[in-house]
This record gives sequence, structure tokens and C-alpha cells, in this order.
Amino acid sequence: MQGRLRFLPAAVSLGVFALALVALHRLAGEFHLNDVLRTFTEIPGSAFATAVLCAAGSYFALTQYERLAIRHVGVSLPYHRVALTSFIAYAIGHNVGMSAFSGGAIRFRMYSAAGLSATQILQTIAFCTLTFALGAATLTGVSLIADAGRAASLLHASEWAATAAGAVLLLAVAGWVAFASTRDAPIEFRGIELPLPGFRLSLAQIGVASLDLMLSAATLWSLLPESANVSFWAFAGLFMVAVGAGVISAVPGGLGVFESVFVLLLPGVPAQQLLGVLLAYRLVYYALPFALAVLGLSAHELLARRDAVTRALSRSGGALRYVAPQAMAFLGFGAGLVLLFSGSTPALRERLQLLHGAVPLPILELSHLAGSVIGVALLILARGLYRRLDGAWWVSLWLILAGIVVSLLKGLDWEEAALLGTVLLALLVTRDEFHRRASLLAEPLSPSWVLSVLVALGASLSIGLLAYREVPYRTEMWWQFAFDANAPRMLRAWLFATLVPGVWGLLRLLGPARATPGNEPAVDPAQLTAALSHANESQANLALLGDKRFLWSSSGRGFIMYGVAGASWIAMGDPVAPAEERSELIWRFRELADRQGALAAFYEICARHLPDYIDAGFGLSKLGEEARVPLAEFSLEGGANAALRQAHRRAQRDGLSFRVAPREEFATLDPRLSEISSQWLASRSAAEKGFSLGRYDTAYLGHFPIALVLHDGHPIAFANLWQDGPGEELSVDLMRHVADAPRSTMDFLFIELMLWGRSKGFRWFALGMAPLAGLESRRLAPMWHRFGRLVYRFGDNFYNFDGLRAYKDKFHPVWTPRYLAAPGGLGLARVLIDATRLISGGLSKTVRR
Repeated sequence: MQGRLRFLPAAVSLGVFALALVALHRLAGEFHLNDVLRTFTEIPGSAFATAVLCAAGSYFALTQYERLAIRHVGVSLPYHRVALTSFIAYAIGHNVGMSAFSGGAIRFRMYSAAGLSATQILQTIAFCTLTFALGAATLTGVSLIADAGRAASLLHASEWAATAAGAVLLLAVAGWVAFASTRDAPIEFRGIELPLPGFRLSLAQIGVASLDLMLSAATLWSLLPESANVSFWAFAGLFMVAVGAGVISAVPGGLGVFESVFVLLLPGVPAQQLLGVLLAYRLVYYALPFALAVLGLSAHELLARRDAVTRALSRSGGALRYVAPQAMAFLGFGAGLVLLFSGSTPALRERLQLLHGAVPLPILELSHLAGSVIGVALLILARGLYRRLDGAWWVSLWLILAGIVVSLLKGLDWEEAALLGTVLLALLVTRDEFHRRASLLAEPLSPSWVLSVLVALGASLSIGLLAYREVPYRTEMWWQFAFDANAPRMLRAWLFATLVPGVWGLLRLLGPARATPGNEPAVDPAQLTAALSHANESQANLALLGDKRFLWSSSGRGFIMYGVAGASWIAMGDPVAPAEERSELIWRFRELADRQGALAAFYEICARHLPDYIDAGFGLSKLGEEARVPLAEFSLEGGANAALRQAHRRAQRDGLSFRVAPREEFATLDPRLSEISSQWLASRSAAEKGFSLGRYDTAYLGHFPIALVLHDGHPIAFANLWQDGPGEELSVDLMRHVADAPRSTMDFLFIELMLWGRSKGFRWFALGMAPLAGLESRRLAPMWHRFGRLVYRFGDNFYNFDGLRAYKDKFHPVWTPRYLAAPGGLGLARVLIDATRLISGGLSKTVRR
């Protein structure tokens, strides 16, 4: 049920879009597409130049939103970096719709690379959204009061009502400024603290947002014909109404909704003229910035990988191969739109006459059908390109190649073929970016992507109906074939285009049942042992604990081990897999959890692989720091190691000795070690844990050598030894001793283990995590850091945070961060609670260790 509900907003937006198209056709009256295009071509060049300048000014003002926001969250970034991020985020957000989310994804990608935390990025997005709202309310209020009479007539309301509405909006803005100026404490929204901007910053927000919206309105106003006879202030009010309707509808770019509002509220301007002007506005304010944004995003990716690009240029001269798959997804979607819209509009008569004697009619008809089918297929495949699927790349490549052929066969449309050829070239040189070997039919459907495909289909039908409005519909049209039969050709093309998503959905419906936790095949011990032999971290041995599920890579050489608790699927550590399979496994795990309506998370991951998690859409939170001792430098000599040297000598005086028993001896040692373990648990009133910690289990411990501390030849303490596949890292898991063991027992155990590991050629000894260590305590630190510092400081009644850190620190380790990759906001809290349940068997069992 939860999985279906996520499609509800998209369904509502689609319904609004459909209603807007119906309203637009009824309001527009009887006119032809050629009338709209003629109006478009008759717009003076000076009006276009003015519109471009106004649009440029509007996007410059949008960069000031971002500059103020970045300064407000306490980050210092150069203006050029802020401006580039702002422009790309807004240009893409305006076209895709739901700008706070689509543009937010761009901000997460670009700002996280600049070092901003997830909380700081969310605060930036919230600040920019607030800035827009303040500017919209201010501009609408001023326009309603400044030209109340004209605004009232256009809005079909009384002059008094228009003035009163404007006053209410301005009072609301003033009230917010007063509130933000007098309240010191931040407000909270979904677990995120939002510091208030204060008086001066609130005024700056209102100023830049009002300037942005005035320039955006002026872009469209400057394109209107003189016969429109509407003042700028009255028009600004109408513009804000149309923008508001587009935002509320959540339709990508407000397509159809924005136009319908203007046709309704400006009845004095002929509909064909107004739609021609709106087409020009879409080109200037939406299409042109979008194209520049894609180029900017590509340039950003090139600069981010400039070292790799330099090496590639020296070998082959091909820089485009590093264009981000996200940009290729936009290009693929755009290519599909071009083919789809081309199938809904008539071919040029002169070019059809050239084809008349050279191309048989059946070939022309099939080409027209194929063009629309290829177009909608590319819309669907763009989702696969976005997710880096190699199958999506191959199919898109062949479909675009076919699209070039049919573009020429159906009407000698060489401009369309050239555009598709450019996309084809970009696909060819970015081949290495599409490395995920996943089934196209197994990919989850995003509600926003489904909405975009259906909106594109609806828009193409609307254009077709507009283009052939004067043609009376007859049933016989479906079977009419002739070189000049453009309207029947459009109907057939649209019908076949709509069949493609239908067949796609049917194949998904009839496909194999989705995997659910609990029905995975039994783990092959030989396969697991082979995978662990290549693991580059010793904690991968937790796979042998027997309390986890496994998601294997397609090659069977790597896996993710995970547990399910509550609403969370939590993977333990990074994927144990070859580097080339790691990203694919992360994506598959997230998608598998998403299909079951669960939250996916990765617990205790290292910093080396963070880009893989960012690419897969995870947020990152620091869990603490791991202590790793470089064994080549470990010694008992020198003043810095005096305390260790004294502890070691004391243990020797107490009669303690050390040896490592091979795993074959465990069966013999088991009775004594079991007794030691029981004493240790009883002395701490503790229960066995799991998931990220080992437990006393004979099947599990039998896999490892056992380090023993002996007193008079009898074991009094033990630890099982982990090592990574290459034999570089040594660590311990279960560490237990008898209740009356000498105080120096554990120090002696660790010292002897490090000396033993150094003699065996190990490079590192991992002492494990210090939870919540190394979190920032600054005022502007992420909320999770401040909460973690609070727990670290006052949580000693539950867990010895500070003592554990101090104990490990005396071995002079290198501290390396460990992270949780998980959803943000409330999702993070749910994952942390569920992770605690997996480890401790319940929150009540979390005790001092």
C-alpha cells in the first residue's frame, strides 16, 4: 500500500495537467498551430533581446538567493561556485518541476562536493524557498494595490477586494519580518533546525526575490504585442497567479497550467497571439537556460575529474566521455520529446514532394509510426541512463540511430537528424559511465519519471490536435494512407506511441515476483569463503556470524550482508566486492528495499567509498571514529609508551603469558572459553549482542584463531582474531576474561597481539570504533553532530563513550571516520533505532560495554 501511495502526488499532478489541456483547448477557440507559429515569428527582434536581458537579470537575482542562503548557514564559498550551482539548480528545476526537490538534488551533488553537510544543504534549500515565497507575496501585494482597478477587472473581482488582498499579503510579509527579527531561537521542521534570518537579512530576501520575479514577469511582458494594453504592475499580479498555479500543480514546468491561466485572465489578447508569445517565453526563460545548465553541469563534472580528463585527453582527445549520466538522461529525454512532438506536427510540404518519387508510401508511413514509438521509448529509457544501466545505453544507442534514419525517411527532417546525431555522439563517448549490469524491467519506477513521460505524451497529443484542428475527425481517417494525409498519420503515431508504455507496464506486471527478505537461497560456504578471501577490511568476517541475509553480485564474487529490523534494511559495512561491482550492489540494495517500502541504510562504512553512496542518493552521518594502529611503528620503547611498557611488565610479573591457538584447537578449548564467556556476561549483567558484534557461538568462533592469555598455563582471557583477505589488517572481535583476572590482562592481550601481528607481517591492527567520537560541536554543526556530542558528554550512565576513546588512544592509533549512509530527517532516526535493535536485541539491552 505504501508503495502505491507514493504515486498519488504524480497522479494528482497528471489530473491537473489533463484538466489544464482541456481548458486551454476550450478557451483558445478555433485556430490553427500555424497561427501560433506565425505570431511567434512576428515577434520583433528588439522584444526578444529585451526578454533575454530580463531573463538573464532574473537568473542573476536567483544567484543572490543562493549567496544569501550560503552566508546564512555559516559557510564561505566563492561567488562563482555559488552562482554556477544556483543557475544549474534553478534552470533544471524550472523545467523538471518541483524545483525545491529537482533543484535540491543538483545542490546536494554540487554542494556536498564543496564540503557542505546534508543539514547545511537542506537549510540552504529551505532559505531559498522562503525567499521566493516572500518575494512572491510582496510583488503580488504591490501589484494588486498599485493598479487595483485593472487587476480587479482582470481577476473578475471588485477593486476593493483586490486592494484588500494586496494589503493582506503585505501585512503577512511584514508580520514575518517582525517575527524573524524578534525571535532568537531557530524553528524546527521535520527534525531540521532552521535559524531565522533576522531583520536585515529578511529585507535582503524580499529585495532580491522581488527583483527576480519582476524581471521574470518583464521577460514575458516585453514579448506581448502593443494591443495587449496592460500595465506592468497589473500584469505582474497575473503573472504571479499563473506561477502560483504552476507551482501548486507540480506539473513539470507548469506546462499547460501556466498557459491556461493566461488565456483565461487575458481575454483581450487573441489566443493564438498569446500562445505564440508564451512559446517565445518558454524558449527564452526555460529552454535556453536549460541547455546552458546541461552544459554547465557537464563542465562542472569535467572540472571535478580534471586529472582523469587530462590523462584521457593525452590519449584520445575525448573529453565528453566524462559527462555525467544525469546530463545524458536529460539529453535522452529531450531526444525522445523531439521525436514525439515531430510525430504530432505535419512535415514540410516541399520536403514531402522530394520524397514522393524516392520513398514508397508504406516506408514513409512506417517511418512516421516508428519515430513516435522510438520517441516514447527514449523517454522511458532515460530513467535507465540516469541509473547508469549498460542495457539502457545500448538500447538508447540503437534507437537514436534508428531515429536518425526515420527522421530523414518521414520528411527529410535533417535538423532533427542532426540533433539526434549529437546525442548519439555524446552517448558514444560516455560509454564508460554506464557500467551497471541490471535488468531494465527490474528497475523501480519513479513517480516523477512516470509523470514526466505521461505529460510528454499528453503534450504531444495536444500539439497534434492543435495542428490539425481544422480537420474534421472521421473513423475512416485511421485507414487513410497518402503522402499528404498528415492528420491520420498523427493519430496512428500517437496511438502506437501510447502502446509503448502500456506494453512496458504489462511486461513489468507479468515479470517475476520481486525478491523479499527471507526467500534468499542458502549461502554456499565455499562461495562465501572465496569472497572473504578478497575482502579489504577485517570486519567482513561478520558474514560468518549467521545472523545476516546476503545480496550477491551478478558475478557471485561479492555481496552485501544486511539485517532487517522494523522499517529498515541495514547493511553491515561496505559491500564486500571487487571495485567494479561495488556501485552496482549499492544501487541494487537500495532498489530492493524501496520495492518493499523499506528504508535502506549502510552501517559503519569507511570514507574511501563515500562517492558511491552519494551517487546512489544516500545522506551521510558520522557515527564515530575507528582506531587503527600502524604496526610498523608500534613499540614499547620511548617515553610516549611508558604506560604500555609498565602494564606489560606488570602482567609478566603477575605470571601472565600469551599464545595464539589455531582454529583447529577451538573444539578442545570450547569448554573453558565458554565458562570464561559466561563469567564475563554475568559480571556485567549483559546479554549477547549481534549484527556488528560477534557473540559466543561455537560454529562462528570455530572459523578463527584464538588469542589466549594464560595464567599458570590455564586460559583466563581470550579473543577471536579477524584478518582481511590480503593479510594486511588484524583485529579482534569477541574479548572476554574471568571475573578475577589481573587488571593488566587486557592491556597485555592487546600489546602481545600487536607485537605478534607485526611479526607476522600485518600492517594495521584495528581496535574498533569509538562511537560518536570526532563529531563537531560548533553552533552551525549539523543537528546530528550536536545531538551526538550531547549523548557523548552525558551518556556515560548508558555507555562508556569517553573511557573507551581514552583507552584506545593510549595505543597511539590513527583515527579514521566511520559513517552511516541513510535517508535524512526522520528516516535517519528510524534507521538508528532499528540498527540498535539489530545490535542489542532491543533498546533496553543497550548497556555499558
